[in-house]
Amino acid sequence: MVRWLFLLFLLAACASGASQTEPSASTPAIPSVTVTEAPDPSPLANADIPSGYCGMILWSQMGARTVPIFKSVGITRASMVVEDEPVDFVLADQSGALRMGMAEAQDFVSGPSNEGPVGAKLRFQWGQAFPGGSYVQRGTLTVSGADGWDRVMPVAGIAGCKS
Repeated sequence: MVRWLFLLFLLAACASGASQTEPSASTPAIPSVTVTEAPDPSPLANADIPSGYCGMILWSQMGARTVPIFKSVGITRASMVVEDEPVDFVLADQSGALRMGMAEAQDFVSGPSNEGPVGAKLRFQWGQAFPGGSYVQRGTLTVSGADGWDRVMPVAGIAGCKS
């Protein structure tokens, strides 16, 4: 009985050793993959809309805090801080229901930077209107980098015009 177990063990060891072959020249090389991590947004230092402009402030949850992370001013310009670096955006496209000249779907692009252009896509629903503005509810902000990273964040906010 012990002899049969030893023989089975020996055959199993030979079979597993026989399947290990060295790669031949005809085996294609596995391409290297660059792993990138999407950077985190930083809170805005100044989340005010200047007098005489319309704009929007979006905030997100960071831990237990609600912090402003995106500001659109004058409808066509926006800014945020990514990994403590300011990023300025220009509106590239918008569609959907308009309030105060701003649509429910907005696509922004940044200017050239050391890391390449950054994109920001807003998708949200307008909430309750109030005199001079409206709440932004159930939205997402997707920030994308030139090297392929994406960060999708739930957002809410407020939009309005300041006299």
